[in-house]
Amino acid sequence: MKHMHGVVMERVSQQQQQQCVKRREVPTTTMDDDDDNERQQPMPWPTKRPCSRATQEQVPRDVDGDDCSSTVRAIRGYCRKRNMPSDVYRPVVQQDANRCSGGKFRLTDLIGELHRVFAEDRVNVEYVQYLMESYRSDPAEWLKYAKFNKFRYTRNLVDAGNGKFNLMVLCWGEGDGSSIHNHPESDCIMKMLAGQLTEVRFAWPEKSAVDGDDVDEDDQQLQPMCEIGRTLLETDGVCHINDAMGLHRVENASHTDKAVSLHLYCPPFEECSTFNQQTGHETMAKSAFWSIYGEKVSKKRAEEHVPADDN
Repeated sequence: MKHMHGVVMERVSQQQQQQCVKRREVPTTTMDDDDDNERQQPMPWPTKRPCSRATQEQVPRDVDGDDCSSTVRAIRGYCRKRNMPSDVYRPVVQQDANRCSGGKFRLTDLIGELHRVFAEDRVNVEYVQYLMESYRSDPAEWLKYAKFNKFRYTRNLVDAGNGKFNLMVLCWGEGDGSSIHNHPESDCIMKMLAGQLTEVRFAWPEKSAVDGDDVDEDDQQLQPMCEIGRTLLETDGVCHINDAMGLHRVENASHTDKAVSLHLYCPPFEECSTFNQQTGHETMAKSAFWSIYGEKVSKKRAEEHVPADDN
């Protein structure tokens, strides 16, 4: 259970908390700097598009007569045991004919459902992840938010939520990557919209065990950070992280393809900590948007606020 700006984020199980779908281990790769100009047109996405977990499962019939996934059924049972309003959680309309009612769950539907759920004081994080999984990426719906920069990845606000969450599109040029960073008192749920990204997870830095009373405190922190996982997120894949699960860095290792990802943060935050991989040294960084609701932020404002590595 996690208290965040008046919202209590509930989890069905610790195992589900640490689960990331459509992730597979990949070897270490190197990256080059992005040298493309900023573009507003569709980018060259990879054509591979694996099915998400939500489309791989057979959908059981709920005891109440509704067609829904086992995820929603588990969440409903969890909520009933804790006197939470279980009727808040419901199966969404899917675009596949053999799923639920056969309609299409659009980006606008996702945003509307997030607003409905976050109107409650207690929210189940697995249901939020289920919603992100249920949305099948459609460039026609998010392309207006996909604004690139030739120097680094960009953060583009899609919806400010109700003060309890926000939703944004991040655009990654060839070789773009973030610093190692945390998510202060926040849950981050990340979905791939196009291309592929590598997520590298790290344990929190620890001080070196050094004998002697005359050792400077800063010298005790000169210890490389421990990598605990390296996985590949493919189009329509979803993962979840918070500070209890560790730190991470996200990078586009491709030399030929750009990538686009959708990020939900609950609650939103304006700054985070970044970390030096070789020393574990921590630095505070402020966050800013490259565009808001599809409109690019003014050049003056963009220069005053360099985006932070807080994806």
